[in-house]
Amino acid sequence: MKDQDQQSGHMDKWKLNLNWIMVLFVILSLTLGCKQIQPTNPKFHGDYPVEMLRSMWAFCVQNFRLKAPRTPPFLVGQMCDCYLNEMRKEYSSGRVNKLSDNESKAMGLKLIRVCNVYRSPVQKI
Repeated sequence: MKDQDQQSGHMDKWKLNLNWIMVLFVILSLTLGCKQIQPTNPKFHGDYPVEMLRSMWAFCVQNFRLKAPRTPPFLVGQMCDCYLNEMRKEYSSGRVNKLSDNESKAMGLKLIRVCNVYRSPVQKI
């Protein structure tokens, strides 16, 4: 009987220790998991309607097909993706619509320099 009482006492101690370990784990999880979230600036101006993005991308692809018909389609797609992404980084949709002819040409030349797949790394598909 004495052996059983001793064994029961050890079990009670283990249960008590296990309960304290669980409580400590929960407290640590709650306190260490609470980090202040740093606000981040969005990569792109988010005011472009989807229809506008699609039509600009289609216009870009169409112009490429006319001006450089031998350019492989996957390169054309990558360059047009780059053009739109770079433009959305720099300008809001309202600003793009208000660009003068000279500003629009300057933007186009900049995008050609930045997005030229023959000078910049090409993404693997």
